[in-house]
Amino acid sequence: MNAETYAIANLAALNLIEAVSAAYYVTDAETAARHEGRAREMLKKIAAAMGYDIAVVDRAPQQYPSPSPVAGARIRLVSERAAE
Repeated sequence: MNAETYAIANLAALNLIEAVSAAYYVTDAETAARHEGRAREMLKKIAAAMGYDIAVVDRAPQQYPSPSPVAGARIRLVSERAAE
């Protein structure tokens, strides 16, 4: 791993931890959704730095019930190497 990749992944991971913590402790759904969105963006940055792409996969809400307002969607890592 080169220094630039490490720096990007490290900063995004710190931001991810902060966003997830904030989403966990807030009480209103709108603020929680905003922090969850930030967490998803940080996951995308980490994945991109590591050479992966993110695919959003919808799932049925009744399949995995969750109090989260954006929990109906999940993300999946997709290797760029698999497409070659």
